[in-house]
Amino acid sequence: MSKIENSKLKIENLTPRSPIVVIMGHVDHGKTTLLDYIRKTNIVAKEAGGITQSIGAYEIKHNEKKITFIDTPGHEAFSKMRARGANVADLAILVVAADDGIKPQTKESIEILNSSKTPFIVAINKIDKPGADIEKAKNDLMANNVFLEGYGSNISWQAISAKNGQGVNELLDLILLAAEMENLTYEPKANASGVIIEAKADSRRGIVVSAIVKNGILKTGSRIATKSACGKIKILEDFLGKKTDELSPSGPAMILGFETLPQIGEEFIAGNIDLAEIQIPQIEKIKSQPIIEAENFRKLNLILKSDVSGSLEILSEIAKNISFEDIKTRIISESIGEITDGDVKNADSSKSIIIAFKTKQNKIAESAAKISNIKIISSEIIYELVEAIKDEIKLLAKPVPQGIFETIKIFSSKSLPAGRQGEEQLIGGRVVSGVFKNNQRLKILRAEKEIGNGKITNIKKHKQDANQVSSGEECGFMFESEIKINEGDKLIWM
Repeated sequence: MSKIENSKLKIENLTPRSPIVVIMGHVDHGKTTLLDYIRKTNIVAKEAGGITQSIGAYEIKHNEKKITFIDTPGHEAFSKMRARGANVADLAILVVAADDGIKPQTKESIEILNSSKTPFIVAINKIDKPGADIEKAKNDLMANNVFLEGYGSNISWQAISAKNGQGVNELLDLILLAAEMENLTYEPKANASGVIIEAKADSRRGIVVSAIVKNGILKTGSRIATKSACGKIKILEDFLGKKTDELSPSGPAMILGFETLPQIGEEFIAGNIDLAEIQIPQIEKIKSQPIIEAENFRKLNLILKSDVSGSLEILSEIAKNISFEDIKTRIISESIGEITDGDVKNADSSKSIIIAFKTKQNKIAESAAKISNIKIISSEIIYELVEAIKDEIKLLAKPVPQGIFETIKIFSSKSLPAGRQGEEQLIGGRVVSGVFKNNQRLKILRAEKEIGNGKITNIKKHKQDANQVSSGEECGFMFESEIKINEGDKLIWM
């Protein structure tokens, strides 16, 4: 058969498919609320902080026609995710709040849509709110080279309220009309292909991969491969989690059967394929990195954990770029799944803090972390983790005390002789770190704030006079100061 005849056969086999639509725009402009209304669900209430933090794909019906939606995060931290979502989609909805206008992530979304040449419709949202100004939103769009229908171009738009549903049906009509103009098709007899949008390692189910099918029909039992991973589809589920034997474009798919984690954004092929002929490069997992101390700046060592690959990628990208004064972050390791005792051992040996996004520690790891005094910071809101990392860097930037004494008990107190202000107190406590000696001047910390200073005039150890005491020892200090010492105060020297 000639190439021309083969091409004609392929054209004859083409079948219309439903559109894949990405919703983009600035944080808090109502993207997820819009999707909620369309799906008649309430995902916003379930999202930590009311913010979408991973890509989800959902299928709906409007006028008996299917539409697949990809919901993407709007915060600036998720630019890679948004770009990935746009590349998967056939069409986009650019959401702009009528009471807020164009914002930084709106501009970035416009740039992504233009660079990926993704056709889009503008949804001017929140028209029900006081202060909503549709004309201002249109003018803002024009100022950013987005010219709507009636304003010098052919970009469709619809004024909506994602909260009460005003204009949403009309918006869906515009999507179906735009899809017809795009003439979206697929070839049923071709090997299935599409894009990986998420991947995670589930403790019960193994590797679970979310994907969008773009061509062919994805079937259970088929071999499947990307550039970085391969396997055989053991279980296939639709976006509702229902098992199915096959999925057609443009369906969201949940795939179980990959032997290793594929990379987010990779294209996959599945069907009658020879895995031996597909070059699968070995993706080197980040286990640990050598700590290089010969640098002109200090490091805050981090071990990153997340529930899914996409979120881990974003967390890693942000964490690498956090710095303060002469201190920067160093990512010792990053992986998905729960925190294990191996992570705790790694943190102990590398003097790292574990940063966990949407993932928990197992019981063994929890016990090991307590024994080794490993700090674990976890949250379901990625921005909270970012602020926590910044706080840790700032703490590291403060001068490190050479000695810390923790006051446990006050035995006696008397005023100093005439002409000298202050108190002479006999205090008992424990040396947390460093070495303390007679006649040493110390700073007094109360609730981590410096409130004054004083001097050791005598050290008692086991009721005997001593010249010095070291880390881990309990002792008594005769201490002179204008500030009266309280139980719980710390005495430090720098």
